[in-house]
Amino acid sequence: MGGLLVNVSLSLAVTVGTLALAEAVARRLERRAPTRALADTRGLDWAAEWQGDFYVMKSSAVGWPPWEDFNRDGLRDRRHPLARPEGTYRLVCLGDSVTLGYGFTRDEAWPQALQRLVDARGPGVEVFNVAVMGWSTLQERYAYERIARRYRPDGVVLAIVLNDLEDLQNNLSQPPRLLSALFRRSALVRRVMDVEGREIASVDELFVLPEPPRVGSAYARMFAEIRRLRDEVRADGARLTVMVLPVAEQTGGRPPSPVPQDRIAAFARAEDVALLDPRSALAPLGPSAYLDRLHFTPPGSARVAEAVLASAAIPAAACTTGALRAALAASAPGADPATVPGAALAALMSHPDPAVRRQAAWALGRRGPAAAAARGALRRALGDPDAAVRAQSARALAAIGPPARAAASELFARLEDSSEDVRWAAADALAASGAGAPEDLPRLVRALGNDDTYVRGFAEWMLAEAGPALAAAAPALEARLRDPDPGVRTLAVRALGNLQRGDPAAVAGLAEAVLHGTDDGRWRAARALAKLGPAAAPATVALARALSDPDEKLRKESALALASIGPRAGEAVPALVAAQRDSVPAVREAAGEAIRQITATRR
Repeated sequence: MGGLLVNVSLSLAVTVGTLALAEAVARRLERRAPTRALADTRGLDWAAEWQGDFYVMKSSAVGWPPWEDFNRDGLRDRRHPLARPEGTYRLVCLGDSVTLGYGFTRDEAWPQALQRLVDARGPGVEVFNVAVMGWSTLQERYAYERIARRYRPDGVVLAIVLNDLEDLQNNLSQPPRLLSALFRRSALVRRVMDVEGREIASVDELFVLPEPPRVGSAYARMFAEIRRLRDEVRADGARLTVMVLPVAEQTGGRPPSPVPQDRIAAFARAEDVALLDPRSALAPLGPSAYLDRLHFTPPGSARVAEAVLASAAIPAAACTTGALRAALAASAPGADPATVPGAALAALMSHPDPAVRRQAAWALGRRGPAAAAARGALRRALGDPDAAVRAQSARALAAIGPPARAAASELFARLEDSSEDVRWAAADALAASGAGAPEDLPRLVRALGNDDTYVRGFAEWMLAEAGPALAAAAPALEARLRDPDPGVRTLAVRALGNLQRGDPAAVAGLAEAVLHGTDDGRWRAARALAKLGPAAAPATVALARALSDPDEKLRKESALALASIGPRAGEAVPALVAAQRDSVPAVREAAGEAIRQITATRR
């Protein structure tokens, strides 16, 4: 027994000594470079950046203001009704930063450009931009499963960028956590694992023939994700189209051989997946289509949208005006909806076919303010038995703008429509036509109690825009500070600040929001209190407590609010003195200003 222990001990000692020597040699030979986590220098490390393999932007937006960059799904898109409107074709566009519209405004991204193109053809198509920076095909499949599917799309376009292969390979080929930990600490493990030999360094490797093994592995990973997505989309009764977005040099004067496109095209043929290649649409723009190697300029995005529209991703019948043209032809053969007199379109708003009525409303809306003479017909159509006609009529009134103010009573009534699509279109039309006059006060207060968060948000936004002129709405807004929806609560805070009503109930509600609100609601509550000046003095204790909050924006806004209150905020001085040592310069500056304002009359 003793001899066995000696032999085992010797073996362990030799093994440890050999490994130690090997580690020492490996460290000496290792190039002098900072130790990195696996995949950290090859694209994005999902685990390190996202603490997982999927993320969206945090947002509690309810849809107001309409230009908010991210909706409550955490996507850079407008808010969409959950229920699919009758007679509407829904197209979901899955992608990453290229689809999101990196580098320019939301409305210049290619899915939004596509929405404008289909809107110009006819009513009935709704485009979704389901994209976030850093996503690859894996995250795009997750996004379909977790977000897009519940909207019951009819079609899905998966926009592949060639660096998706790099991200998939470099993140999904990582070893288990224990081995990753050893990799970070041991030069020997790093040398044996040969991470560089397994990772893709750049998209340039996709153009190499014969295909390196790591590139083949990346394609296998991507194709597995596409198959799974295709099967899920089909099971939901929808159709998948895969679009391969080229890199910049592929649209130049001497493009490289389209090796990646050919590889993906072969897969698509074998798997019966529709494929879209927009290279020919982008080629006329050349370098001007790109911000960098991967991301488009707005003109480049517009060309991608044109390519999608020209494909079979959206059936021609989805946005047809055939019924309208046939109705016009009965009295004027060959008449074009774009050129016929508005009176002829208005007359068709009472046609027995709802498709004709809807398309006539669409054609009037395309004329904008020039269709003001038809607002009476559109106003009557808000009571149409067909929800699609009601919604399209409201959209036409929104396009007409302020002259549609005459339809305010009917539009306010549609805020309680059974159709979510109609309610939202009516709210949009009221905003476009100038709701917020004193006579609107009772109807806006009523809308604050609507079951639909979009409608409640609309009412709060209109009251905020009206400001002190509608200050009598303050009690109804105070009730919304306890709304179950965080986005509605945040809008209520903003509205109360703009109304500038410093009654005790409003101040108490805002102080409560400072301490216990959610998301942006807390710092917005502090900003709202600042607008009330000395009348916000009862909130001093809450603002002083907020000076030590982890949220630096809340700390800054609280200090500014105390400065606005002035001498009546004297009990906050000790907290403000402490805030002058804050790590954030803007907080320190605001705290100093608050102390000066509070103590000004004491000198």
